[in-house]
Amino acid sequence: MEIDVSLAGHAETSSLRSIEKSLIHQLTKELPQNIRLSPHHSFPSDRWLLASSLQKCIRRGLLEDAADAAVALCSADREYAWRRLRVIAVEDIGLGDIHLVAAVIAVAGKRQVRNALGDLQLFVWLVQSLAAAMKDRTACDLLCWSEFSPQVASFRVKLLKLPPQWEPLALDGCAPMWQRLTALQLLAGFSVRTHAGYRMLSRANSEAVRRVVEALQLPPMVAFATLKGSGTELLNVALPFAYLLQEEAHVRPIHLAELGLQAAPRIGGFIAPSFCKHTRVGLRALRMLLHRDAELRSMLSQSGATDATKALGLALFQVESGLLDRVEDYAPKIRIEAERAELAHFGMTDDAACAALRMLLIERLPALNDARRTAWAEYLVEAKSSGEPA
Repeated sequence: MEIDVSLAGHAETSSLRSIEKSLIHQLTKELPQNIRLSPHHSFPSDRWLLASSLQKCIRRGLLEDAADAAVALCSADREYAWRRLRVIAVEDIGLGDIHLVAAVIAVAGKRQVRNALGDLQLFVWLVQSLAAAMKDRTACDLLCWSEFSPQVASFRVKLLKLPPQWEPLALDGCAPMWQRLTALQLLAGFSVRTHAGYRMLSRANSEAVRRVVEALQLPPMVAFATLKGSGTELLNVALPFAYLLQEEAHVRPIHLAELGLQAAPRIGGFIAPSFCKHTRVGLRALRMLLHRDAELRSMLSQSGATDATKALGLALFQVESGLLDRVEDYAPKIRIEAERAELAHFGMTDDAACAALRMLLIERLPALNDARRTAWAEYLVEAKSSGEPA
């Protein structure tokens, strides 16, 4: 999907519109007519579980499973499905196929265009295209690092008092990448999670973000995804810095399908990694595993984990739910620092202890899947007794 449009000069806004129209036109030409729109399995209407399954299947390149989850999620909540797809595209595909990511962003918020093309058919096709694409999580790794690193948090507090410095810092090629990203996040409008929801730290300055993107002279699709990718939890503003890292990389190794990705166990029609810490069943299963496994509890305690369940959930992401079928790995140091910052946020700062936890968790995956089956059976009983659709 190659669209040759420049974003230079005063025609930037019209160029964005031109790219958007070109992407939608390309979708119209390429959308096949023979897409299967009925899932192989009967799924519950739990949108969090369906969204988790959709994302894990996309990550693992499981086209048929991804299509099943796509149909079920659209049936449960179509607008949420499209919002979630924007996030997945930037988070897991990123620069792996930036044209495809831009296409998802271009069409996701345009209900009339989607209806004209066949909303469900378009959604399933884009989901399968994302599943088949090369993956790249560098933008997400940058964001995770900035979210959990105390160094970044301390710097952000200081920078909040100096709004005039945000734009020049975002463009300062001599400044560390994480400082530039922090500055662009503040320009894009930055909020932090609190117990009551979210607290806004800075208001969006879209013109300043546009100036930064233009000055960086990004490829058109990267610029488009950055400027039009709002609603992706600020993943879009990490894309320019992922691109800069990619350009600086001397070697870009391609990792083909990892062993075991295609053979994930199924529970209730879902692949087992769908039951992650962000789902009711997955969280219950993690707690069951911790309750049953004294060695695992001891290892988490000795490693300094301040919240055993959350630390275990992050480690699980690193060994199972975050795995990708194919990835262009040009910034391994960023990924390592992101994983380290996430675990350190919950007290685990010893690299050797974290590595040992990951190895033990890999050994415990069969036991975790047993806990998931139990938690799933309990979920079905509870849903039936409460009258929820299951």
